[in-house]
Amino acid sequence: MIEIRGLTKSFHKHKVLDHIDLTIQKGDVVAVIGSSGAGKSTLLRSINLLEVPDEGTIKIDELTVDITRRSKADVLELRKSTAMVFQQFNLFRQKTALENVMEGLIVVKKIPKEQACQIAAGQLARVGLSDKVHYYPKQLSGGQQQRVAIARALAMQPKILLFDEPTSALDPELVGEVLDTIKKAAEEGNTMLLVSHEMNFVRKVATRVLFLDQGVIVEDGTPNEVFSKPKSERTKQFLANYYRDQEPEFAI
Repeated sequence: MIEIRGLTKSFHKHKVLDHIDLTIQKGDVVAVIGSSGAGKSTLLRSINLLEVPDEGTIKIDELTVDITRRSKADVLELRKSTAMVFQQFNLFRQKTALENVMEGLIVVKKIPKEQACQIAAGQLARVGLSDKVHYYPKQLSGGQQQRVAIARALAMQPKILLFDEPTSALDPELVGEVLDTIKKAAEEGNTMLLVSHEMNFVRKVATRVLFLDQGVIVEDGTPNEVFSKPKSERTKQFLANYYRDQEPEFAI
């Protein structure tokens, strides 16, 4: 179980996260939606301390980290418990797909190279890339690169997977293959916190949806509750504006 209490972050006196409280149960797929600048990516990056919050506590199972009293050991253990998939893939360009997935297993988990190779090959097969294990990122499409990134995250067996707009850097025709990979990982019981603007995907895959606005969670419910019966006027406005901009066949 993941528990976040009082998570706060400001940039240049502008409060981006305002005392966020959030509990995520094992196996939950929690989607975070909201306008640009609402604090969605900052929330994800704060959970694994890629952005260091100003205050708050983060608890993942037995590990509890008080931001203001954190140690290097706390940060390392917290990052071992999480795995993040970024917008821009963040693969090592000089390493093959296989080597990219192996890297964290060897460096962070201290797994022997031969075993790491077996695990990495298995994860790449899991995301449909068993024929691309020796390809370098420049030889892969954007969708394939993102699937390598997802395989890398899954290989670490984290307590929670963090997805930060995983399809935003992709051409439209490549989005589906990445969403299918995430959907499969969700169906396998992985705990996820997902920032996405793919509303129809969120509605199908998430067990819970948060609407974040100006650093505050203003809506929290099942996909049906949030999309069909939103309580907040701000959520209603956001969804109305979103679907007004969509092609008719994609609108709900």
